[in-house]
Amino acid sequence: MASSFWRSRRNTRRARRAELLRVKANSTSRKVWLGRALTALLLAVVGTLALHYGFRSWTSLRDGVLLSPKFFGLRSITVNTNLVWLTPANIIHWTGVRLGDNLLALDLDRIKRDLELVPQIEEAALERVLPDLLRIHVRERQPLARIRSVASEVGHLRPTTYFLDVHARVMPPLVAGRPDLETAYASLPVIAGLGSRGLRVGGELGSPTVRAALELVRLFPYSAMAGQTRLLTVDVADPEVLQVTTAEGAEIKLPLTELEWQLHRWRSVHEAGARLGRQLHWLDLSMTNNCPALWQPEPPPPPAPPPPGELTQLKQRHV
Repeated sequence: MASSFWRSRRNTRRARRAELLRVKANSTSRKVWLGRALTALLLAVVGTLALHYGFRSWTSLRDGVLLSPKFFGLRSITVNTNLVWLTPANIIHWTGVRLGDNLLALDLDRIKRDLELVPQIEEAALERVLPDLLRIHVRERQPLARIRSVASEVGHLRPTTYFLDVHARVMPPLVAGRPDLETAYASLPVIAGLGSRGLRVGGELGSPTVRAALELVRLFPYSAMAGQTRLLTVDVADPEVLQVTTAEGAEIKLPLTELEWQLHRWRSVHEAGARLGRQLHWLDLSMTNNCPALWQPEPPPPPAPPPPGELTQLKQRHV
């Protein structure tokens, strides 16, 4: 009985000590959690105040220093000089930028997009050069062919020549007073058979026939026929074939595909005619198995000289 009594008292003391330790541990963990929460709240308040005053300071710094024309005001705009269609004054006007504007405040992406909407411009690049210089580089579109159409002007229709680049982008007519460009582009082939329907400056012509015609014009100077003749017109009225007229008046019919091979076939027929002393009048390369051709009529032989006796009689009559 005595041993059971002492064992029971010992167990009771142990249970009380365990309960006391558990209560102390819970109290300590609550204090730690409360301390951490107060620290986080304090840091949040301090961080919010710091951000607020920092933002106000940054706004004042930005508006008073960085975006002030006094410090980064634009004083010079340079444009690349290898321009054909356009002038630096045109490009600066289209940017909407003026001297005195803050260089850091310029939206270069917006200016680039605006410039590339101009039909004569293929690509534009801009560069800030601190503290006061803006550099603009423009790559112009290169005309590949011409389109003869009409334009309405003050209620009247007048003949107008548009241009196409390699991507079938429609480019505007030449400005007046540029005889150098008129001379340089006078030899470009004419894309015929389009009409004025759907012709819009700055738009693209997505017709497969037009794309094939431009590809033919692009390939021709590097083909076997280069130097043998010159493309005068490429008619795209037929959606299946291209109708080409050369400077000598020959008419050539080509398919829309494998144009390099078709130019090689054309050269073979041309050389065969040269060996015979004949010129092509009509050639159909749209057929795969053969290539029907017609030749220009042979020139009439020169008149035979009169006999010697007749010449003597003519001289006597003259005397």
